[in-house]
Amino acid sequence: MKKAIASILAVASLLSAVLLFPSLSAASIPADLCYDNWEVCRMRAFQADTGFLRTTLMLTVCDIGLGKCLLTV
Repeated sequence: MKKAIASILAVASLLSAVLLFPSLSAASIPADLCYDNWEVCRMRAFQADTGFLRTTLMLTVCDIGLGKCLLTV
């Protein structure tokens, strides 16, 4: 009887983990997209070969865009 209860609890915990974790990873996809866009924006800002002030302004715009994206998620 103890083995049956232990096996039922083990199956229930594994089943709940399988059903719970994919939904958590799917929920983080929009935030991952925000960070991917932010990295691309920073890379383009550094590769733009503009002056110090324009590069700083472009990086600031990238950071503001990341903040807006994360707030909408």
